[in-house]
Order: sequence, then C-alpha cells, then structure tokens
Amino acid sequence: MTLFDVFFYSGPMRAVFSDETRLQRMLDFEAALASAQAAVGVIPARAANSIAVECRVAILDIPALREGAAHAGNLAIPLVKQLSQAVSKISPEAARYVHWGATSQDVIDTGLVLQMRAAFGLLEDQLSNLCSGLAALAERHAATLMPGRTWLQQAVPITFGWKAAGWLDALLRHQTRLREVRARALTLQFGGAAGTLAFLGEDAWAVSQELAQELGLAHPDISWHASRDRIGEVATVLGLIVASLGKVARDVSLLMQTEVGEAFEGAGEGRGGSSTMPQKRNPVVCASILAAAVRVPGLVATVLSSMAQEHERGLGNWQAEWETLPEIFNLCAGALERATELIGGLEIDRDRMAANLELTKGLIYAEPVAAALAKRIGKPAAHEVMKRASRETIASKRHLRDVLLDDAPFTREVSAQELDRLFEPTRYLGITKQSINRVLARSAARNAHTHHSHIDLAGVRIYYQWSGAAEKPVLVLSNSLGADVSMWDEQVPLLSEHFRLLRYDVRGHGRSSSPPGPYSIELLSRDLLAMLDALGVGDFCFCGLSMGGLIGQWLAIHAAPRIRRLVLCNTAPKIGNAEVWNSRIDAALSDGMPSIVPLMLDRWFTPSFRENHPEVELRTRGMLEAADPSGYAACCGAIRDADFRSELQRINVPCLVVAGTHDPATPPAGGQFLAANIAGAQYVELDAAHISNVEASEAFNGAVLDFLLKPISSIGGTDRDG
Repeated sequence: MTLFDVFFYSGPMRAVFSDETRLQRMLDFEAALASAQAAVGVIPARAANSIAVECRVAILDIPALREGAAHAGNLAIPLVKQLSQAVSKISPEAARYVHWGATSQDVIDTGLVLQMRAAFGLLEDQLSNLCSGLAALAERHAATLMPGRTWLQQAVPITFGWKAAGWLDALLRHQTRLREVRARALTLQFGGAAGTLAFLGEDAWAVSQELAQELGLAHPDISWHASRDRIGEVATVLGLIVASLGKVARDVSLLMQTEVGEAFEGAGEGRGGSSTMPQKRNPVVCASILAAAVRVPGLVATVLSSMAQEHERGLGNWQAEWETLPEIFNLCAGALERATELIGGLEIDRDRMAANLELTKGLIYAEPVAAALAKRIGKPAAHEVMKRASRETIASKRHLRDVLLDDAPFTREVSAQELDRLFEPTRYLGITKQSINRVLARSAARNAHTHHSHIDLAGVRIYYQWSGAAEKPVLVLSNSLGADVSMWDEQVPLLSEHFRLLRYDVRGHGRSSSPPGPYSIELLSRDLLAMLDALGVGDFCFCGLSMGGLIGQWLAIHAAPRIRRLVLCNTAPKIGNAEVWNSRIDAALSDGMPSIVPLMLDRWFTPSFRENHPEVELRTRGMLEAADPSGYAACCGAIRDADFRSELQRINVPCLVVAGTHDPATPPAGGQFLAANIAGAQYVELDAAHISNVEASEAFNGAVLDFLLKPISSIGGTDRDG
C-alpha cells in the first residue's frame, strides 16, 4: 500500500488483486484440478481431499515464495513446491499428485481469470450505479439551459440534461462491452507443457472439461497460452471505460472554472482547498479521474504490445501482463468510484448557466437567426449579413439583437417580433428532448435488475441496492449501527456470483430517511419485510452484523417461513446495557457524531488492522461522521431495548454464527450463547474485532459462502431450500 492508493484506487478492487487473493485463486485452481482428476479416476479421491485441505494461503510462507519466484521466473513454481510440502505432511502419497499434468502458466492464468470474475462483478455494479446517477441527473436537468461549447467557445444553446445524457450514452455502451468481454474472458487455461495436455493421455479432455465445470469457467476448444486476445480485449474495454470517465471529469472541471462557474464538485470539509489560496475550490475528484485517464492508455498499450508472443509460450511479454492488467482494473475501479461520487454530489448553478447564455451579448443565437434569414435571401447572403452583424456586436459591445434591429435590410426580412422568438433558447434545442428520452429509456431497460434506488414505505424512505443477476436467490445484507451499505463492499464480488444481493440502509442511516423516534428492532425488521414485499421478494437468505444481527434474530423468530438461511455476525441476543446506550445517545445528540467516532473505531477494528489499513479507517471515519445523529440515537434506543435471550429456542432455520476473537462490542461469549441456544447452529470465530467482514474479509467470505452453499443435511435446521 502507498500514500496515493486512496487517491487512485478502490478498496474492494485492491482486495480482489491483493497478493493474498492472487495466491488463493492459484490454490483454488490446484484444489479444483485434483478434484477433477479424482472425478475422472486419474488420481485417488483420498489424494484429492488431502490436496484440497491444504489449498489455503495460510500454509504459504509468502516471503520465501516471493524470493523463490525471483529465482524460478514465476510464482507457480515456488507455490507448488510449498503446497506439495504441506500436503506431504498429512499424506506423502497425495503429495505426488499435486499439480498433476499442469504447467505454471495454467495455474497463473486461471488464477487471474478467477480474480477477473470477481473484478467484473465489481465493475458491473459500479457502472450500473454510475449509470443510475447519470440517468437521474439527465432527467432532473433535461430543461436546464446552458451554452453548448465547441473548441472551448460558445456555440448554440443546449441543456445540461442533454450533456449528462451524452455521458450516460457512452457508459451504456460500455456496459454492453463489459458483459460481452466477460463471457469471452472467463475461460479455463489448462494445456500442460505446450498446450496439448499430452501428460494426461486419453483422460486429458475429460479432466479439462471437469476442471472447467468445477471452477465455473468456459471450456476452450484449444489452450490459449500464447494467444492473448482475451487479455488484450479486457484491457482495451477497461481503457475505453476510463477514457469516457476522463471525458466526464474534463467537462466538469471546465465548468468549474472561475470564469464559467456552472457546475461544482460536492462541497465538504477540507475538500478541494489550496495550501496557499483559501478562496479556491479545486476539482480534486476530477483530478483523480483525469490522472487515471492519463495513465491507463499506456498500460493498455503494454498489454497489446505483449500479444505478439513466441511460439507456444511468451518470453517476457506474458510476464509483462502480471502487474499491468491488475493495475488497469484497479485504476478503472478507482475512477468509477470517484465518478460516482462526482455525479452524486454535483452542484449545478442554473442561474449562472442562464447568465452565461447572455455572456456574448446574443452571439450564441447567431445560427438560428442566420437560419431564419437564409429562408428569405439564401444561405450565403444570410451568412454574410450575420458575420457583419457579429463583428459589429463585438466592436460596439452592443447586443446582437440591437445591432440587427438597426440594420434596415435585415428588418425588411425579419420583424422585431420574429427576432424576439429567435433569441428564445428553448426554440433552438432541436432533438434534445427526444435524445434524452431515448437514452433514459435504454438506461432504464439496461439497469432494471442491477441498480440502486429508494422505496417509500409507511412514514419512511428506504435506500436499497441490488447486485447480481435477477434469477439468483436473494441474500439480504443488514448493516451495523452507524454504517451504510458500503460496509459490505468486500463481500459483493464473491457473493454476487451466487446470489442476488440486496443491501439497504435502515431508517436513520445512510441514504434512508430519519423519521422521529423511538425505534425498535421490530420496527426496523418490519421496514425490511415491507420493502421485500414491495420488491416482490418472497423467501430469502439473511446475513446481518451487530444491529443487523438483532434484526435477523427477530425475523427468524417472527417470520421464519421466509428465512432460508440465517447468518448472525458479531452480535448477541442482548447487546450492552441501558447505561451504556443512554450515554451514547446523549453524546450523539448533544455533541454530534464526531464526538463518538473515535470510540467506535476502537471497537470496530484491532489496533494492528488500523495501523496497516489507514485507508479503511479514513473511509470508515468519513461514513460514521456523516451519519445522522438523531437516526443513530434512535437506533441506539432500539438496540438498548432488544433482548431475545428467552426466545432463541424458537429459531429453527439453518444458522451460522460468526464472532470476532477481539470484539469488545459483542465478545465471543455472546456468539457462543447464540450458537448454543439455536438448534443446529454452527459457530465460527475469526481473528478480528467488531466489523469482522472488513477486518477478516477473506475468512468471513469463505465461511459465509461455504455455509450458504452447503447441502441442508450438513448444516441442520429446517429445510427451506426446496
């Protein structure tokens, strides 16, 4: 991690392409390979099981692996060596079958493909959210008049909604490109020494097909060790996305110029200031996007240059992809994150736009006047009249309308009343309205199943966000006290591959409304049920953390038929005591959220995590400080009054309890109590404090996904899957 990561990158995408994730995906390949070979009968099933057990990053000596890679020429060789040593400790016979029939490029390329699968999911969600924001902006400002500009000079009137629709139009095409390239890119790489899988003999094709099925990847007709068009296409599509985001940032930064002043990035404490000029409001978000737009084309060129590879495996050019493609993904995700922030907070000065339409003293209307005059005297003659009048306007500093009214030949052709109409900007917008409507209709159709929005319930407006394909089972993610939907960003890439995720902000939090209290856990739970009813969701899986875990307990007690599986994280049937919560309520209401955020951060993350991940602490601090104190306090009251200790025996749905070893807010004892009193519940304890899904995201994701996908017979509870 560097000082500039927060400026350029996105936390969830950095996690996808972290060293640990890269190694785990390579190990995932090795585990799936052994399983596929056992299924075909190439290796013993016992050997495959022993190999799979050891395919965990925790077994690796990463510093030694890093040093070994420098000598071996790639990561796969020292990784396979360490994996073989680990397997040999539990089964010397199984160690013989590690990496059986594969080559280094198989494990490296397929590991990359598995990383790209998660990365595509993130980018698709980011693009969808940005398109939704742009669609709202275009619709809101469909009639907001402003000067159109060509070569940085005023041309003719347009509307800001038309400009925003133009930005949106490009990104909708990128959604199509991303979906298409994803289908081609998520393809197994498995060819052995030179691509022919000769080592596996007559079993080669069957093993390869089984392996592709195990990993959920497309099966190629032929190995693609040295045919890198898939990788080149991915890099190019991402480059196009970043370039279009650069266009948006360039436009906004120009509109922010002092002399223009028509649009501004959202204001905030410490945002866009100057170290020497206190009056400045700099386009800092635009600067980050534009920097990515400068960097990415060169990286794309590197990937394309590496495609001319030698024979059956490239020398140096394949290796050039290893860091370059992840960097493109990281910069693209960072630019999308900042573009969404830019559009979501964009401030439009309608009055300044209107004033700027008159900045040239009517010259912006020269074309519509010339068009009307041309119908009387012909286009060449009309053009000459308007050129002469325009020069006179500039020289005399008089309004073009006044100059034309003093021109007798002109007034013989065009009356003063008609001239007034020609200087009305709404009469010269052409197909602006139709174009905006067509783009908005396409956006609505494209993002119908991957979007974020609000829903109005009885007395409250709830913000929600979908991720994942509409045909997948629904998994609801419910937030901790003080948090918004972004707390689950680390879970979205993996879980959305298997579920349609529904994230939402409880009342009083995030982008949901904050009606007056008091609140109760029952009220918060009924909000969720009403939202699910309105969205047409019947049964669902549920994962809630802290306050979200209390909501999950209420649902499992009172709405059990709708709960397919239940995950209760860093929670308890009774959290804290009245004295603690009343003190927290008083502090939030009297001194504001910043007064209690330091205490919350101390409880949410361990000291070592905060020290090693300052970008997470900074992002979390911003989220907590932005929370509404009254909504926060009302939810504190709901937690204070909740106690499900005497009702846990009523829960009879498949349940996983996740606790954090270092959690001071809901210590492991609370999770152990839940697991002991809920029939058939499973218990997992992670090396983390209160927000375990962030601090131990990889272990959290693995435990939760494993539980949600297990056959019902292996996890207890009542079968609600069928």
